[in-house]
Order: sequence, then structure tokens, then C-alpha cells
Amino acid sequence: MILTLWLTAVTIKWNTTDLKLARYLWYGYYIPMACLPPLCLSCALKSAGIELGKTAVRLKTACIALGIVLAVLALTNDVHRLFFTFDVPNPGLVGMYSYGPAYWAFFAYNTLYYLAFFCVLWRSSRSAMRGLVVPAATVATTGLLFCAAYALRAKWAVSFNFSLVYGIIVMVTLELCLDLGLIPSTRSFKKVFDDLPFDLKILSRNGSLYHQTKVAGPLNANAVNRANHGTPGSFRLPDLPDSLFIVWPLSGGTALLTQDMSGLNELNRTLGKQGTELKRDLEALEHDRELVELLTELEVKSRLVDDVDAALSASMAEVTALLNNLPTEPHARQRQLERARMLVAYCKRKGSLVLAEAADPELDRDRIRLIANELACDLRAVGIDCAALVNLDHPVAAQQASTLYDCIYDMAFMAFECSSPALIYHLGERDDGLIELRAHLQSDDEEDLSSLPRTQALRERLDKCDVIYALTGNTGQLVLLARVKGGECV
Repeated sequence: MILTLWLTAVTIKWNTTDLKLARYLWYGYYIPMACLPPLCLSCALKSAGIELGKTAVRLKTACIALGIVLAVLALTNDVHRLFFTFDVPNPGLVGMYSYGPAYWAFFAYNTLYYLAFFCVLWRSSRSAMRGLVVPAATVATTGLLFCAAYALRAKWAVSFNFSLVYGIIVMVTLELCLDLGLIPSTRSFKKVFDDLPFDLKILSRNGSLYHQTKVAGPLNANAVNRANHGTPGSFRLPDLPDSLFIVWPLSGGTALLTQDMSGLNELNRTLGKQGTELKRDLEALEHDRELVELLTELEVKSRLVDDVDAALSASMAEVTALLNNLPTEPHARQRQLERARMLVAYCKRKGSLVLAEAADPELDRDRIRLIANELACDLRAVGIDCAALVNLDHPVAAQQASTLYDCIYDMAFMAFECSSPALIYHLGERDDGLIELRAHLQSDDEEDLSSLPRTQALRERLDKCDVIYALTGNTGQLVLLARVKGGECV
């Protein structure tokens, strides 16, 4: 349209006898010449997908403003003579004028815009298509050289109709860009739109259907009403629960996308049922876990009670035997009574574990220290010099404490048989969570305590407890290292 109007003005200009009209039609040439470069650049920006960006909008505004300024300068040349300078303005005679600074600015304006046009096309094209920019750029370069030759008054150039040549070069360049796919044509857009695998419709402002894809379904009146009078975004309709409608505003209308959500809704229902079943299974597993924990706790308590009952029965039987067979010799009688006293203290400590288990299944550090000090006092009361050191950060289970009691009292009974015994033991916690007992027995005996029969009997008792231990010794010394974990012997 612009080129048609331009050539119409050229025809009128060369056929009029009114020099003033001819002059202003000549000035009017520069209106289409000011419009074409921004339009070409706009096409390139649109094909690059950046025509709606803030920077692109500002650039287009600046281009339009600059083009208007240059066109106004051309139309008002009689006032300022910045475009053309002549003594007798006669546009029909070539060579009667010279170019002013505004003309060269206009020439640079055209050159820069067309250069930007090809730069944008090259930058936005895929690597395989960038070579296709060369033919169109070659045609445009030829046109630029022709314009430069015409401005410099080359004889071969001024013999041509400038407006016609300019228009032909612009049209050939744009057609090449369209045919080579550098600028998508409206026909290509329509074909791509029709083949989209979506239920997409373009609605006019009054709600009528303008265009739709091939797979689009029938138009729903309620959806159209919501699309035209609602805000952009997504919505659902009660009568179409399996459809999701998404609205985008367009220039002069609205885009309406309909998504089939039946598969997703069915999946949600299936997942909901599975979630309910999993929740029930989880509740059942939680109940089973609680039941297993309860049974395990009862089993631990039962095992502890059986252990304490067996220990108490054996100890009380030994106490009864000691009391029934007391010797008459005072020293021996005293030693036998002291052993019976140790057995009674052992029974007392073991029995207290059952009560502790009923009140609290774990013994904290303070209770362990109190029990250790009481145990040391019991041993000192029967002539065993005893000291205890407790260094624990976490509570100790009652079953674990029972195992430790047995280990300590086994060493204590070993010490009771020694001469001038001294027993020191340490309870500590390792980095791996194991409770470690270190017991050291020192006496005036002149024999290797680790080789005595009672030491072998101690090993057998420790083996029955299934304790990880090391029992070593030499003359007058015996050292026990034992480890237990988690309330059970390991």
C-alpha cells in the first residue's frame, strides 16, 4: 500500500504543470522512505519474538519519532533548506539542487535501519538458516549502492526512476525473506495454528468465533461469556467438570484454550482411593508396630524378672547353705557371714531392678551414680577397698544394668577370696553407643589371679551372660573389660 501510494505520487508529480504541487509531491517521497525502514525492522523483531518486550517497544517508539522528524524536515524544506539547497526550485530538472545535512542524515537513517533489520534476522535465525540471509542481504546491498550512486549523481543511476527501483528492491528483499523462511508469513502462521494439537479458539470482542484449530470442539456459550467478561486466567464450569478453560487477552479479541482434564481427574480419583488405602494400611502397620513394641517390652520385662528370679533363688539358696553351715572358728565364721551379707546385698540390688523397670524402663546417669556408690559402700563394708567412677551421657536400660551388676559382683566375689583386695571400676560410654565396664582388682596374693579355678568359673559365668569381654591378669591382679549394648548382652 505504501509503495502504491508512493508511485501514484510519482506519476502525478511528473505529469503536473504546477511547480509548487510538484515540489511538495517530491518532498512527499520521503514520507514512505521514512516509514519503510522501521516497518522492516519491526517485522524482523516480530520474527525474533521480541517485538513485545519493553526494550523493543521503546526502540519502536524512538524509530517512529525519528522518522516523523525526518519526514517533517523534508516537507518543510522550503523553510529551512536543510534537505535540499537550490536557487530556483525546479524538481523536474535534475542537477538544479544540492543535498543538505538533513538529507545525509536521512540516508544514514535508512542505512542503519536496514543494517539492523538484517542483524536481527541473522541473530534470531537458527545456525542452519543463517546462510539464507546472504541472498536477501545481497539484494539490499545492491539497492544501497544504487541509492548512494543516485545521491552522488552518477550518470547511470540518475537515468533510472529512483522511486520505482527503491520500491522493487524493498519488495524483492522482503519476498526473499518470506520465501526463505526468515520472516514467517501470515499463511505459515495460519497453517501452524490450524495444526496445533490443542482445543484453541480465537474470539472477537463480541464473543463470535474468529478462528479455531482443527481439533477444537464446539463453542460453549458459558465459557465464551466468562472469557469475554472475566479476567485472564483459568476457570472451570460446573456443567463441564472435566474441562479447564484458560483465557489470554489478544489485540481485538480473546484466546480461549480448553483442556481435557478427564484423564487427570480420573488419576486424581485413583490416587485418592490409593491414598485412603495407604492411610488405612499405615494405621494398621502403626498398630502392629505398637503391638510389637508392647510385646517386646513385655518380653524384656519377663526376661529381666526371670533373670532376677533365678539370681535371687541361687543366691538365697547359697545364703541358706552358708547360714546352716557356719563354722565355730570366729574368723572363718565372720568371713562366711560377710559372704552371706554380700549375697544379700546382691539380691537387694538385683531385686531393685524389677521395681525400677516398673517405674521407668531406663536408669538415668544420677541413679546409676547413686547405685554405684551404694554398691561400693556394700563392698567396703565386707573389707573390700572399692571405688567407682561413672561417666555416662545417656540412660541405661534395666536389662543392661542387670548385666553390669552381674559383672561387677562377679569381680567382687573374686576380690572377696583375695588377700587385702582393692577393686576399682569405671562405667563409660563409647562413641558407638556401647556401655563399657572396666574393673581392676589388686591384691596381696602372690599367685597369678587369671589362672585360678575361681577365675575360670568367672569366665564361665561371663560366657553365660553373652558379654563381649576380656579377662586378663598376673600376680595379684585381675582386669575385666566388658561391653554391653541396648539393654541386652551382645
